Amino acid sequence: MDIRLRPLRSEEFPDFLELLRVEYVRGLEDEAGMTREAAEEKATADHASLFPDGAQQSHQRIYLVEDAATGERTGHLFWAARQPPGSSTTRAYLYELYIDEPFRGRGLGRRALELLEAEARGEGLPGVDLNVWGGNDAARGLYRSAGYHERAVFMSKELE
Repeated sequence: MDIRLRPLRSEEFPDFLELLRVEYVRGLEDEAGMTREAAEEKATADHASLFPDGAQQSHQRIYLVEDAATGERTGHLFWAARQPPGSSTTRAYLYELYIDEPFRGRGLGRRALELLEAEARGEGLPGVDLNVWGGNDAARGLYRSAGYHERAVFMSKELE
């Protein structure tokens, strides 16, 4: 199966935003160890800064990942051009690559990354940055096998 990235339509944005928020809260709870209340609070603050007034911004690229032949949705991808803190260079930042459960393990994530990288190159961006949850071994393996390198690892320990 080959895929394409189809720009999200304006009428699809509210559902995408809710799905993004739910997944982010889940990650904050399950992977970062936050309480539900703290995760909800952080998600609200982070989404308010990413989507002022609850709207997609002009520099953001949000796509549905679709089967190129049938148009069937297989996931979504969200990235934006941004300047990393302490840098004067603008790069692509991958906020989320999500392949729906029934389509995982078929190389669609890798192909979606290739499409993102081609688009970023076409915009003259020199690289792609991203964060991944430490416990998401499948995603970390995908990114490593696609040539991404870990540059920092945040670790913590709860003291009793």
